[in-house]
Parts: sequence; structure tokens; C-alpha cells
Amino acid sequence: MEYTCIIVDDEAHSRETTKLMLQSLGLNVNVLGMAKNALEGSDMIHQLNPDFVILDIQMPGKTGIEMLDMIPDYKGEIIFVTAYDQYAIEAFKKGAIHYMLKPLDPEELEEAIGRVRAALVKTNPIGKYLSLSTSDGWVVIRIDDIQHCVSFKNYTTIHLKDEKYTISKTLKEVEERLPSDRFYRVHNSHLINIDHIQKVLKSDGGNVLLANNSLVPISKGKKKDFFDWFQMKISGI
Repeated sequence: MEYTCIIVDDEAHSRETTKLMLQSLGLNVNVLGMAKNALEGSDMIHQLNPDFVILDIQMPGKTGIEMLDMIPDYKGEIIFVTAYDQYAIEAFKKGAIHYMLKPLDPEELEEAIGRVRAALVKTNPIGKYLSLSTSDGWVVIRIDDIQHCVSFKNYTTIHLKDEKYTISKTLKEVEERLPSDRFYRVHNSHLINIDHIQKVLKSDGGNVLLANNSLVPISKGKKKDFFDWFQMKISGI
């Protein structure tokens, strides 16, 4: 399936680099247009109604965050990009599906598009169950019961409380089948379910302790974004 997007960024080089990166990664994304400021961007969104928008935050005139107030009826997904990291919480409050720092990392961009796909599938909506093709046959599991998923090459092991299943799918393929508001990829090889988190530990670079007592590492590059996302999802005192 092909997805559509527009890129809104005041820097021509950044717009072109993002477009070329999307093309080179083979993500089946059709860039419908590119805009250099909030006014052009909002007009383009109203006209083209893309599946998602890759939106710079710091722009002359209105910022990317302020631009969202110009498109209150837009139902697509927003991926924020910026050279500054202090806007993450505000971006997530505005409903951003992902937040990336410049210069863009291809792996991070690929993950962001995976989240867009998962969100768009969810609007169908996504079901409560997942069928797995294992070496022994088909297994049906509840998505809510998945604690975390671990990848190794082109295989993924799905961990439940007392069971685990290994399937011949990449972690990216599994992630696209799961709701992005409950599952977060804290590491290139690890995808966790927020409903099964016992503790988030800042020691040793950052780890998540799950209900099945699995200790999952948080990669250095995802640590801040995950903490920001987690704080938005969980009420604290």
C-alpha cells in the first residue's frame, strides 16, 4: 500500500534530503508536495489531505506546532522534526506520532513511517487478536497479552507472560500490526507494551522492567524520546 505525505520545512536542503531519504528507503511513500512555511503547509494539507505530514518545528513566522492550530480538521498523522530537543513534550501533547532530531537518521525515519502505518491500520480499526504462523501451525493470541517482542535477523520472538512464539517476520512487520499508542520500540531489537511496564530504570543507560520480569534495554538514541512519550502516557505524582 502506498502512503501519501507532504514535507513542511523552511530549509530547502532539509526538504530535499527528507524526500530523497524516503525514496531511498523504499517505504512506499508518495511525497505529494513540499512547503517552506506554515501558511504554505496548511494550504497544501487542506488541498491534498495527505496520510501524514513531516513537519519542522522552528520556522519563520508560525512554528510547526502553531501551524497545527491552522488545520484543526486534519485527521492525518504528524511527524515533527527539529534541530532542538526541548519541544518533545509539547509535540506529543499536540498528538505527534513521532519526534525526530536533525539531521535525520534513516533508521529513525523508517521507524516513524512504521508508526504511521500502524496508526492508519488502527483506524480500520485493528483487532484484539493476532494470528501467528509458527513452525507448529497457527496460533491466535490477544494483543493485550503481548509483553514485548525481540528480533534476531528476520525472526521475531513474541513474549507473553508465560509463553513465547518465534515467527519468521521482522520486528518492523510485527510493529506495523500493533497499536502505536500502546507499543514502543525502545531499541532496534526490542518492542514493548506499555501496559506491562513495572518500572522504568534510568540506571545502566536505561532499562524497562516488564511484568514477566524481563529487563529490556533502552537504546541511547531513543532514551529521551521514550521518557517523554512515557510521561505523556502515564499519570505521575
